[in-house]
Amino acid sequence: MAMEDISLYGNGASELGSFALVVAASFIIALIVRGFVKKHLENLAKNTSTKVDDLLVEGLLGPAVWLIIVLGVKVGKDGLVLSDVAAVWFERVLTILSIAILFTVVVRFFKGIVAIIAENYLKRLSAELTEEELLERRRSVDRVTRQITEVGNMLLFILAALTLLTNMGVDVKAIWASLGIGGIAIVVAVKDPLTNVVGRLYIFSTGIFDEGHFIEFDKWSGTVKRIGVFRTSLELFSDMTTLTIPNAAFIQKPVKNYFGRTKFMYKWDLDLPYETEAGRVDELVSALKEHVLSKPEVNGASTWIYLAKLGEHSKVVRVWFQANLPDWATSLHYGSQALGEIQDIFSKHGVSFAFPTQTVHLEGVNGEGKK
Repeated sequence: MAMEDISLYGNGASELGSFALVVAASFIIALIVRGFVKKHLENLAKNTSTKVDDLLVEGLLGPAVWLIIVLGVKVGKDGLVLSDVAAVWFERVLTILSIAILFTVVVRFFKGIVAIIAENYLKRLSAELTEEELLERRRSVDRVTRQITEVGNMLLFILAALTLLTNMGVDVKAIWASLGIGGIAIVVAVKDPLTNVVGRLYIFSTGIFDEGHFIEFDKWSGTVKRIGVFRTSLELFSDMTTLTIPNAAFIQKPVKNYFGRTKFMYKWDLDLPYETEAGRVDELVSALKEHVLSKPEVNGASTWIYLAKLGEHSKVVRVWFQANLPDWATSLHYGSQALGEIQDIFSKHGVSFAFPTQTVHLEGVNGEGKK
């Protein structure tokens, strides 16, 4: 069969060849543009003081290549013989692709601008804050940046969807008007998911916790593994299983967050036998004070070591003090070590711990157990 006899949906070899040639030319032009941008404009942007131009080059490079190809297909399409229905759908598909590419550029640019603003803000603070304060501020900025980016992306996605539907000839207003009672049912159905989305925004905006934080919530305690759109995953400390909690629940109930905590309070009431003489108790209290206050991490202003009371079964020495430690995990080992050192002090002073004991006197029975 000769080339001139080839036909596809009413398009001869010349029409198909012209279409293929235009599309191929658009690919070549796109590659040339990409090479030129990477070779000249990208290097030029790197040499400037601002990062906005870098963002423009990086954000536009990939989408621009695809946009040139789409435009090439659109130009090539004009030379084809298409039915009215095919022409309409061909045009709609190209419009959808163009809108998707444009919104990709907008999303990238929006995300990059937010990141640049956050970075410049932290740079200004670096000269004013200590390293620890700057680290905490960076966590807050990252949390806010992530929230703004996610909300912005969500709004842009909705706008892109509405734009696509409109360009496809869909009457969005008519759809909502025709829903009637069904619209109410849809609102009721999405109420809980939307409430959880609001709960997620609440978590990020207030900073009550973040991924990696150890928290107590309701009757559970564990490490936050992931803050999802609708639910938060918590790895429980008790059995290392994963529990998912609706985000909306964190709006209603209090959350105890251990992350970033550097001050830990230790409270021990130590029981001494009543046989322990008063002088030995004083020596023991003095030794405990000297030992605890000698530690550099202990806050002397928040340290109380004294004979607290004479209980029913024992004398009670109270050892309360505050220690500045890096994190919660360190505090667990520190407390265990401190208790071991207190036991050594008791042993050096010949003082034992009291056991819960009680003497019962029976009426009519003498000290030898005889009536």
